[in-house]
Amino acid sequence: MRSVKEHRKKAAARARKPKTSVLSTSEARANFAEALETAQVDNALIGFDRYGRTVAALVPVEAIYMLAGLGRLVDPATRKQIEEGAIAFAHSVPYRSMTPVKPAPRKPSPARKRT
Repeated sequence: MRSVKEHRKKAAARARKPKTSVLSTSEARANFAEALETAQVDNALIGFDRYGRTVAALVPVEAIYMLAGLGRLVDPATRKQIEEGAIAFAHSVPYRSMTPVKPAPRKPSPARKRT
């Protein structure tokens, strides 16, 4: 079990981190438990970056209630914190349709020999 001192040290480190962060997929794999804890405890949104593009986000479960139209079930202070985090996240991550990705050219399939 962790001591109170260790818990306080971890909480202080979390307080210094920005509320919205983007992790590469390899960083996310290595630190997934910490990312889950940050999303749960701090109501933070955490983006996942793949090859330089943000492709997904880890959000607190209350954000899903809000998306589903059940925001009235979420504590007002928590709702405000999630909304502010979502706005900051949206402003820090480029909108995906603004940076179109060109599909890779298709190679022609090799012709079959007919006998």
